[in-house]
Amino acid sequence: MQWQYHVEEFSMADRWSKKRAADELQRFNDRLNQMGSDGWEMISYETVSLYGAFSQNLKGTTYLLFWKRQA
Repeated sequence: MQWQYHVEEFSMADRWSKKRAADELQRFNDRLNQMGSDGWEMISYETVSLYGAFSQNLKGTTYLLFWKRQA
């Protein structure tokens, strides 16, 4: 069996209003479902915190999503 692999970045803001949180989570859900319907399975993810270059304050989080599907 042979596999294809795909890595993508998905970013989310650190501070959310309730509406922004709902919108971001819906966008994330939509992406997961889209990839699944295309035959991709998410096999892992890595969380990367994003900090401001000058302030060093947490600005948000990026997720590296690792996918595979049968070739």
